[in-house]
Amino acid sequence: MHPLFSHEWALALGAALEASTVYRDAARRWDGAVCLERTADVGDEASAVAVFLDLAHGRCHAARLATDADRRQARYIISGPLTAWLTVLRGDEAPTVALMRGHLTLSKGMLPMLLPHVGAANALVEVVRAISPSAVSPSVVSPSAVTAADHTADHTAVPTAAPTRRTGFRSLDAGALTDASVPWRLWEKAKRHGIWNPADIDFTVDAQQWRTLAPDEQDILLRLATLFQSGEEAVVIDILPLLDVISQEGRLDEQLYLTSFVWEEAKHVEGMHRFLHAVGALDTDLSRFHTPAYHTIITEALPQAMQRLRHDTSPDAQARASTTYNMIVEGVLAEMGYHMFHEILVTRGILPGMQQMTALLKLDESRHIAYGLYLLSRLGIEHGAPVWNAIADTMNVLMDPTIAVITEAFAAYPADAVPFALSAAPFVEHAMSQGAKRLERLERARAQGVPVGTKE
Repeated sequence: MHPLFSHEWALALGAALEASTVYRDAARRWDGAVCLERTADVGDEASAVAVFLDLAHGRCHAARLATDADRRQARYIISGPLTAWLTVLRGDEAPTVALMRGHLTLSKGMLPMLLPHVGAANALVEVVRAISPSAVSPSVVSPSAVTAADHTADHTAVPTAAPTRRTGFRSLDAGALTDASVPWRLWEKAKRHGIWNPADIDFTVDAQQWRTLAPDEQDILLRLATLFQSGEEAVVIDILPLLDVISQEGRLDEQLYLTSFVWEEAKHVEGMHRFLHAVGALDTDLSRFHTPAYHTIITEALPQAMQRLRHDTSPDAQARASTTYNMIVEGVLAEMGYHMFHEILVTRGILPGMQQMTALLKLDESRHIAYGLYLLSRLGIEHGAPVWNAIADTMNVLMDPTIAVITEAFAAYPADAVPFALSAAPFVEHAMSQGAKRLERLERARAQGVPVGTKE
């Protein structure tokens, strides 16, 4: 095997890419030269070196150590120390997540324009693994090839039986249910800000304005509303196993807050249903908007992670469930959806009922995400590495299909004629920034040993 980032390795990589039918199929939409740069690790006296790959539509026309001219020609330069590259090659971190967390960086190019091509990036990594077997573990499995539910072999199920006889009441404890508790403070906010009735939202003007929209404008709004509605129905059903686990553990403050959580999700289902009814969309086949990546997240990963809690209440199982639910579905996909609704509706002053409802939904979901961050950081601080690893594993597996939900939606329209003159890049960037922001908060909590939201 040739050393990574050597001249011989670059030639071998170019030849392997050119010969790979898997890479050719995955990268058929990619067109542009790339430099993969190895920067110096801390304490490493080696200078930076980059490999130049001239890539176009699944072909590799040239591969060599990069010159200054190659760096100017490259559409992207992806940089990182050897330790970061090895982490990606060994499957410990997906390329998307490595970029999102800053372990690898873009020295040249824009991340949102790169992310729609995560399939090509993953295929390229697989080719590197094939020509560099000693650089990776023999048991490596590509994160894109598994689901969150597959990470079960090294985790022991710890079912918790419901008590047959109560031994006390937490609410009689003078130290219980105080503002020192993050879930209790969220419960107080839910009582103040979550009391709204979907039936009070007037969609009359929305229905009138709907008839003035162009067919493709209606289509993209229906697509967005359908993905929201289906997702809301999924989360209101799938939250129940977590509530049961929290109840069995005797965490009364968290259980009280989660009762509002379920109620709010149910209102979201009702509200979006009322909008779809008002604009006359419920007599059409809205399931046509459910793309493969959407199914990966909403109909596979989410119920698998949540239903696992029925038989495995271990801390890492809870962490996988909350990461899927709070970090991915709510913290990335839903946040991106609110952002898109705002860009379409608020900036154009249309569909006032939907504007009102999505603002209320976003306020509710902000509390849900806050609880998820608290829960994940509490579990990690209490139980250590297995939980932090479960969070990282789940993010690694699910970030690529999460971004694909966005890119698949935009791929349904001609690139130069997306309704409302939208483009995928800003929404991909927004989604990635939301995910990165939540990971940073968890990493700070881990370093400080204090759950997110806790008053010191």
